[in-house]
Amino acid sequence: MSGKKLQDRAHDTAPAQPGVSHRRPFTEQLDVYKVAGKVFLIVTDDPDERIVTLKAEPEYGRLLQHEHPSITPGLPTKPSLPSTWRSSHPGVEHPGRHASR
Repeated sequence: MSGKKLQDRAHDTAPAQPGVSHRRPFTEQLDVYKVAGKVFLIVTDDPDERIVTLKAEPEYGRLLQHEHPSITPGLPTKPSLPSTWRSSHPGVEHPGRHASR
C-alpha cells in the first residue's frame, strides 16, 4: 500500500470508530486522533514524508514490523503503555532506515 493510501485509510477508519476525536494540537501538519482522551494515531500531512504513527501492544507491533519492513519503532513510551510504531513511505526510499526520529 502506498503512503498516500495508508494515510487515506487511517483518516477514513479512525474517525469512524466510537468515541474518537480529531484535532491538530501540535501543528497544522499533524492529525492527532484520540479515544478516551489518549492519543492512538498521528498522521503527517507532509507529501514528502508520509508517516502514520500508531500505538500498539509491543508484541503486535513487533509482529507487524517483521511482516512489513516499512514499519519501525516510533517514539518511546512509558513501559506500562503500548509502544508506538511508524509506517513511513517517503518520496524516496531510504534502505535500512529503521531508527526512530
